[in-house]
Amino acid sequence: MANGLKGLEKTLSFILFFLFVPTLHINRSQIKKLLNVFAYVCLLALLYCLLMATYNVWSTGSLYIFNPENLVNENFFLYHRFSKPLNLHAVYFGMYLVFSSSIFLNKFKNCEKKGKIYIGILLAFLAVGIYLLQSFSVLVAYFIVLLVFFLFTYKDKLNYIRLGLLALAILLPATLFLNKAKVFKGHVFEYTIEDDIHSTNWNSLNIRLAKWEAALAVVKENNVIFGSGMGCTQNRLNEMYKKKNFTIGYQKKFNTHNEYINYLVELGVLGVLCYLFFLDSGLYISFERNDFLLFTILALIAICGITENILGVNKGIVFFTSLYYLVLLKNEKE
Repeated sequence: MANGLKGLEKTLSFILFFLFVPTLHINRSQIKKLLNVFAYVCLLALLYCLLMATYNVWSTGSLYIFNPENLVNENFFLYHRFSKPLNLHAVYFGMYLVFSSSIFLNKFKNCEKKGKIYIGILLAFLAVGIYLLQSFSVLVAYFIVLLVFFLFTYKDKLNYIRLGLLALAILLPATLFLNKAKVFKGHVFEYTIEDDIHSTNWNSLNIRLAKWEAALAVVKENNVIFGSGMGCTQNRLNEMYKKKNFTIGYQKKFNTHNEYINYLVELGVLGVLCYLFFLDSGLYISFERNDFLLFTILALIAICGITENILGVNKGIVFFTSLYYLVLLKNEKE
């Protein structure tokens, strides 16, 4: 019951923002200023992470720090260790930086030459941060956002330089995946679910596959149409982890790390269909209105939701609901 009420409390954020934002009586110019504030704060946060990483390297005399939990050396400039000074998960910080990039890209096409140089520098700085965060799903979302921007903005003016930059953006996610795969022993997609936390066979991909295997087993044992019910999901997962001897999953109380599978376990097929309808309708509106910012935030939620429960934690819920409704309000008073 307590978990169910907590889940409902999080879900209420969608309704509260939906009712609250349209009552703000702010105009389009003010909304743009709010979005700019968000983007510049993200730039400052990225600069802070870079400075802290540099300080840590200087103070320790090493680029790496040993993580006794995972038995690996972590680079101060990469992934979770890079975003640790903010106490923020690398995927969520990456999402914030991608959305900030879309805000600057939206301004870029209407700027004069000097303005484009300035925004180009900011975009390059954000791109460095997105790459350092080393999230494959964020990089894929970033590539798709860039692809849509170039195709819709410069579809009649594509040249070799722009096509080259586009090709570079396409290669970034693949390069990151291949570089990560090299450091793992064995095959990236293979795993033995009984291995403990110290096993060198675990990586960020196959450990998710193990979670999804257990989650789908929960779906089969419960109501496929309506799910196991709000508040019961984690208990059901923990029981399945124990049943399958997935020690690391049970010890760390892992969630599904997949928004779609999470809704499948919790709310069944009907819940997943509702969620997909919500995403599809938003994407349809973004293309109908030619709204690049709306497309960006929906693309981030849809793609990063494959590897994370974005709408299961406040840092994902507040980010999405507040900016989603502000972007909707930017174009029309609805």
